[in-house]
Amino acid sequence: MGQTNFSGPVRAGAGVVVGNASGTGLQVGPAPAGGTPQNYWTWRDITGAIDVKGVGASDPTWSQFGAGPFYDYAFALNDECWFNYHIPHDILPYGHADHQGIHFHVHWYQSGTNVNPVKWQFTYAYALGFNQGAFDSTGTVITAEQVAPGVVGQHMVAETAAISITDLTEPDGIIKCHIKRIANGATDNTDTIYVPTADVHYQSTNIGTIGKAPGFYDLP
Repeated sequence: MGQTNFSGPVRAGAGVVVGNASGTGLQVGPAPAGGTPQNYWTWRDITGAIDVKGVGASDPTWSQFGAGPFYDYAFALNDECWFNYHIPHDILPYGHADHQGIHFHVHWYQSGTNVNPVKWQFTYAYALGFNQGAFDSTGTVITAEQVAPGVVGQHMVAETAAISITDLTEPDGIIKCHIKRIANGATDNTDTIYVPTADVHYQSTNIGTIGKAPGFYDLP
């Protein structure tokens, strides 16, 4: 079936039925002048709350930003935290021709005007759910480094390169992630570095699955 372009919204009073197979869904398709229209899978975030041990020298400090009502965790060098990311039912699975991997990213901001880089280390492990996979207790390491803007409170997002997890073929798995601020190998930023959260970018089919357990994509 060919592609049809519409200049305005499409209304379907009885709803829209999309195929149930893995990797099918709704795309965004800009049509460049003189070129072939290109469909794109949209990006979404898997969000989570920061988990800390609550004791020890490597715990970030719950700190006030300025003199107002806002607090976030402040990360000195070697401070660490943990996240558990649940894989949603609309993920574009690994193995699809358009799959571009996932990206971890830390949201952070600074207390002052220092412009030296801030570097983050991510150690992650993934397991399929429903008795299909086991977590690796060692994990895989990737880093992301970003030059500070030198502006108080400027919202920064330090993102990793694309990560391919070969078992990321269906929803309801879990990515365990340990995040640590590490030395950048040169002169480190001496401002207070605040972290409100850290997320995962993933490509979305924009629909759920027909099943709530493996085979997620099989008709009942």
